[in-house]
Amino acid sequence: AELAVVDQSLVAHKPKSLSFPEAAAAPLVLITAWESLYDRGRLEAGQKVLIQAGAGGVGHVAIQLAKLKGAEVCTTVGSQEKARLVRQLGADYPILYKQTSFVKAALDWTGGEGVDLAFDTVGGKTFYDTCEVVRVYGDIVTILQLDPAEGNLKTARTHNLRISLEHMLTPALKGLTTAQQHQTEILQQCANWIDDGKLKIHLSQRFPLKDAGAAHNAIEAGSMTGKVALLIQ
Repeated sequence: AELAVVDQSLVAHKPKSLSFPEAAAAPLVLITAWESLYDRGRLEAGQKVLIQAGAGGVGHVAIQLAKLKGAEVCTTVGSQEKARLVRQLGADYPILYKQTSFVKAALDWTGGEGVDLAFDTVGGKTFYDTCEVVRVYGDIVTILQLDPAEGNLKTARTHNLRISLEHMLTPALKGLTTAQQHQTEILQQCANWIDDGKLKIHLSQRFPLKDAGAAHNAIEAGSMTGKVALLIQ
């Protein structure tokens, strides 16, 4: 549908500096990254955080939100091109996970202590491996379902980690008005940061709706950075 009826109290104005395709790509990743780092992970200034897949849709926003909070950020990437992108977004230490163990790299970066907070946007075995790099009594947040077949929580238990699951649709699915209003406030604050030049939405490519299959193929190939938009003519 071209038009939809919405509760006006749950609507945030589009950032003036964003095009409509950029704005369409923003809400899900902004809310997911904010809730994961600020709400679930309780990130504080001066803490060290590991963000998985920093050049991805959620990851590239998470880097910026972590830096806006005053945290130090290391992040995994799959190529030098993606490493350059995450550095531009503020990441302190890109880890080329295809060339080195991100577990060893992150532990070396923290002097063996581990990060205060890890944000998993990959899932599977990566989640369980990520538990290895979180300090004792630290936090790990994931946006994926846990798969017991991929690993175990032995290290998480030994380190007394706080594990949080993030699903930004929960307020809408459960009719949680207060939580929905909080998400509106998230978008309003992020819109201000975007218009102030403090936060960017990286839209790497736009596809016409008829090429939706090609867009999915590009994402699955891992060649895209940031977000992809489908344009309805």
